[in-house]
Formats: sequence, structure tokens, C-alpha cells
Amino acid sequence: MTPVAAATTGSTARTPSQHARRARIVDAATALLDDREYERIQVREVAEAADVALATLYRYFPSKEQLYAEALLTWGESFETRVRVQNRDAATDADRLRVALRRTVRAYERYPNFFRLVDALEVVHDPTVSERFTRFASRFTDALADTLVDTPEDQRAAIAFVSSTVLGGVLRGWSVRGTPISRVYERVDEVVDLIFSDRLR
Repeated sequence: MTPVAAATTGSTARTPSQHARRARIVDAATALLDDREYERIQVREVAEAADVALATLYRYFPSKEQLYAEALLTWGESFETRVRVQNRDAATDADRLRVALRRTVRAYERYPNFFRLVDALEVVHDPTVSERFTRFASRFTDALADTLVDTPEDQRAAIAFVSSTVLGGVLRGWSVRGTPISRVYERVDEVVDLIFSDRLR
């Protein structure tokens, strides 16, 4: 996809009906992404699925990129919550980090178009898109850091960053180059083992 620079930002929803309409648009965009890749979705289709006029959609989201950046951010919120809740039974930081990373892989394996969306939005030069993408990425690394309850606080952010970076690389190999998903899980285990074996020396 060609990077675009958008000069406008969507209108803010102020009334309950406006909030509901905006949420309906984001939900419709998310539902369409479940079925097909981002590049194959037309904004008009989102408006029709949300039962709003095309002009109304563009009032809230002046570009397709802004709409899907919001959809990604919203999808990420529920995912981050599940990562935190489902880590409570793990006994060690290594186990908790491994569970979080494996659940991330499983989520993208189930919803591969969302990872392709991450790749597409990462190169968009619209400040609104960049802000939402940065929030999405930051919240994910924060969720990883929060699994490291027994790790010194000054090391948590670095471990989360390294883990997230490695995960992004191996997922890209799966999404773009056809690396088997089993290899992605193996890489996750390897990076966790490496991090914690080094820390125990």
C-alpha cells in the first residue's frame, strides 16, 4: 500500500447517538476485516455494513487508514485484557511471558488479516494513524512488561521490547514469506528461554 499523508482529523463524537454511530462504524470495519484483507475492503462497504451514509463515515474518519487504525486500537484493547487475565495462573515470569507471547501468536493465527493490517498501517505517514498505531504498539509492550512481576523493574521494559520485536519479525515471516506457524511458536519459546537463561547466570 502506498503511504498517504492526511491533513484532516475526524470529528469527535459528543452525544450518545454519535458515540454509538462511531462505534458501529468501527465494529463494521472490524467485522469486514475478519472476512478479507484490508486492501480488499472498500470504505463504501463499511458504511453500508454500519448503516450510515458514506459522508457520515468520512466525517468521523476522513480516510480508510484512520478508520482502520481506530479498529486496530479497539481490537487491541480486548486482546490486552485477555493477555493479562489469562496469565494469572502462571508460576514464573518466564511462564507468564511465554503464555502472553503464545496467546498473541494464536490471536494472529486466528485473525491473520489483523497482522497484515499492522504491517500496512506501520508505514502510513498520517499523524492520526501514527498516533493510534503507537498507542497500539505501546499498550502491547506494556502488557508484556506487566507479566514480569518478579523481574527488576528497570529490566521489564527492555525485555518486553526485545520480545515484541522478535515476535513481530517472526510473525512477518509467517505472514509474508510463509514460515510455518509452528516455527513461530518455536521462536517464541527460544527467545523466552534465552532471556531467562541469561538472567539466571
